[in-house]
Amino acid sequence: MSFCINPHCPKPKSITESRYCQSCGSDLLLNGKYRVTNLLSAKGGFGNTYEVIDEHKIPKVLKVLTYDSSKAIDLFQQEANLLKQLNHPGIPKGENYFIYHPRESQTALHCLVMEKIAGIDLEEYQKQRGFKPIDYNLACDWLTQLANILYEVHKHKFYHRDIKPSNIILKPDGQLVLIDFGAARQVTKTVLAGGKNTGIYTPGYAPPEQSRGHSVPQSDFYALGKTFVFLLTGKEPSDPKIYNINTNEFNWRKYTPNIPSRLADFIDNLMAEKPIDRPKDTKTLLKIITDIKANPHQTKKTKKTKKTKNSSLEKPKIIPIPNPALISLLAAISPSYAGFWLRLKASLIDSFIVLIIAALLGGYICFRLQQWSTFQDLNLDFDIAKEIWVYYAAGLSAAGTTIFGFALFIAAIIYNIQAKINFTHEHIAILTALGLGIVIKWLYYVFLEYLFKATIGKMFFDLSVTDSEGRRISFARANRRYLLKFISTAPLYLGFLLAAWTKKKRALHDMISGTQIRKKSNQNLEK
Repeated sequence: MSFCINPHCPKPKSITESRYCQSCGSDLLLNGKYRVTNLLSAKGGFGNTYEVIDEHKIPKVLKVLTYDSSKAIDLFQQEANLLKQLNHPGIPKGENYFIYHPRESQTALHCLVMEKIAGIDLEEYQKQRGFKPIDYNLACDWLTQLANILYEVHKHKFYHRDIKPSNIILKPDGQLVLIDFGAARQVTKTVLAGGKNTGIYTPGYAPPEQSRGHSVPQSDFYALGKTFVFLLTGKEPSDPKIYNINTNEFNWRKYTPNIPSRLADFIDNLMAEKPIDRPKDTKTLLKIITDIKANPHQTKKTKKTKKTKNSSLEKPKIIPIPNPALISLLAAISPSYAGFWLRLKASLIDSFIVLIIAALLGGYICFRLQQWSTFQDLNLDFDIAKEIWVYYAAGLSAAGTTIFGFALFIAAIIYNIQAKINFTHEHIAILTALGLGIVIKWLYYVFLEYLFKATIGKMFFDLSVTDSEGRRISFARANRRYLLKFISTAPLYLGFLLAAWTKKKRALHDMISGTQIRKKSNQNLEK
């Protein structure tokens, strides 16, 4: 499967892996090494996001700028340079930046290749949990992680400017990753002096100064506070239940009765209207979070009198906190393999479908062959009239889809070779009908699993066939898998029965061919 990124291509999807787009002629091998396999998002403000694989078949994320303006290009190049500078597990790694020229297009596309982050964003995380508020321990853990990420960003004299739940990815190991640095801006003397900058922000999460065209490093703290209001209440910051647009009152704390008041005070401090009233910098931010985790119920008065030696210079380590809800969700993010009984039901449906297709198509083809010269001289010594030969052929074609029909076909050929005798017309007709069933079954499994990652039976149960890394299998591997399935299931289906006991629910032919059967719902969580 390939995908053309030419914005004007009439048919960007292609089922082949050719070098050039069959629709518009644009090069499908970007920068000589990246092949686009899927469109991830077309909702970006400046362009589209795709999944690509490099020359080693490693999945990456490709951002393509389609908005042709000098300011947009500057921001895009700034994001590429920033991601190359930053080195933190909570920030996606920038790998490559290049310019792509679609065929017969006057507009060049600026492309940024980044590390692919497996997981779901925090907005989707809340949706899957029914917008249930996160607990105190998880809030502290995530605050620490995000403060550390901002420490790294601000240390390089940049700030993000668009922090929100949908720009924070939760990985299966519990690590948070801050994405979409397209709005990031370098801290300069002009900015610190109050100079205007590009108005890129998300209403509800952006601070007042940013909506007026100004932003400073403390603007990130405001958006961080609004993000945790959403996580702790399960409600958007603009929800009328917590925000009164007429009085400008923000009453969110009544929905967090189990959160210590000190943490709630801290979040209110992050959302102070004036930047000067928010924490001074990320070091201060980290110190406050560390103090809250150590003494969640400490009063402000005690906090002022008690001093921790060098605590302002300490950079807390990220310590994952076990959480039942998080563990449950992360289990859903991890690959989910189809069990034996699910695979068996899908296999039975496929067997029935193939049998019907073979009977109808095989019978029709044999009927047409009878009309031509192929079977003109057929002498039916088994008392079957030519008029009902189509029904007889349909039954033989259906039989060809079974192991017994396949064994009969092979045995007849071997016997003929060993006996050194020529086939009669009757033998040719019978073997043709059986062979059609064999070929139809091969076409059904190999091409559907190669083109669509699933047969009809598997689609019915939302299953897909992938390689060991979760990627689409090649045509050669689809053939190898099909052949091995035949061989391994012949002895009383023993090879297939292994799916009931192996860790990843793999049958013998899966293990040998390097494939697996996954539930599609878990694959879609990758971003």
